[in-house]
Amino acid sequence: MIFLGIDGGGTRTEFIIIDENGKILGHTTKATCHYKQTSLQNFKEIIIDGVNEVCRKADTTISQIDYSFIGIPGYGEILDDVEKMDLIINDIFKQNSFECANDAVAAWAGSLACKPGINIVAGTGAIGFGMNKNGKLHRAGGWGYFCGDEGSAYWLGKKAIEIFSKEADGRLEQTQLYDIFKSKLNIQNDFDLIDLIYTTYEMKRDKIAELAIILHEAAEVGDKFAIDAFSQSAYEHYLTIKALIEKLDFLSEEKVLVSYSGGVFNSGRYILEPLKSYLDNLNINIELINPILTPVAGAALYAYKIFTREDNLKIVETLLEEEVKWRIRY
Repeated sequence: MIFLGIDGGGTRTEFIIIDENGKILGHTTKATCHYKQTSLQNFKEIIIDGVNEVCRKADTTISQIDYSFIGIPGYGEILDDVEKMDLIINDIFKQNSFECANDAVAAWAGSLACKPGINIVAGTGAIGFGMNKNGKLHRAGGWGYFCGDEGSAYWLGKKAIEIFSKEADGRLEQTQLYDIFKSKLNIQNDFDLIDLIYTTYEMKRDKIAELAIILHEAAEVGDKFAIDAFSQSAYEHYLTIKALIEKLDFLSEEKVLVSYSGGVFNSGRYILEPLKSYLDNLNINIELINPILTPVAGAALYAYKIFTREDNLKIVETLLEEEVKWRIRY
């Protein structure tokens, strides 16, 4: 038996094929398939190219895949668009068995290896997803960069721009971030920032999100505004987790597993320490754990679980070993 997992995101789309033992047969990465950032035509082309390439690497074909799980950014939010994406996927996979869902489900499946609990995604965008032991599902956040995505890399990139502009014109005292910003972005005159964002970056979501890296660099040298921005991001994720706990009816005596995925968490202690502190204020037994698998491996594992209806610890162990070997961990 073989299973396909697809994890779409705001920056890239990953494809992986595994067998029933968790051995990785093929893996590839493409650009984002997020149709709102690009187009439905781009979504179709990325999925087709990625599926064909990962099948070649795995020496198989779509028709030989037993089940696929496809995590799609933005899926489930606009009914007309969901119908259009379903038609595209149906045309690609034909009669093969598959399930489509929001990419937050793939992130949960990876971080918690399909166990009950909550996962926070903080990449280009931000969203939370959880499942309780009875199979009840719920999501929070993920309203998009204009309506929400609080705590995301885009949100942090906007914070970096805000801090720099305020330090540039005197609304805030100048800190290390001001000099790092000018150096990294080759800004000669402070107002060059406007042309950079509007003309060079074209206000693109993924380009703004990259500025979160500068914020992290500033935090590393002790910039108080950068450190506070990560604390604010952590608070937004805390609110998402709190909402999910309430919606999923976790009992006060029940241990709730919480994990995370996405590039924002590469900032380590600047995001995780305040998040742990906020979670300690909740009157519930929460265990914040490191992600077990990547989202794309989670997607493949979820495809296996949906098809076989089995809980196989061995396949998780093998996937862990395989991910290290294939060097596809985020």
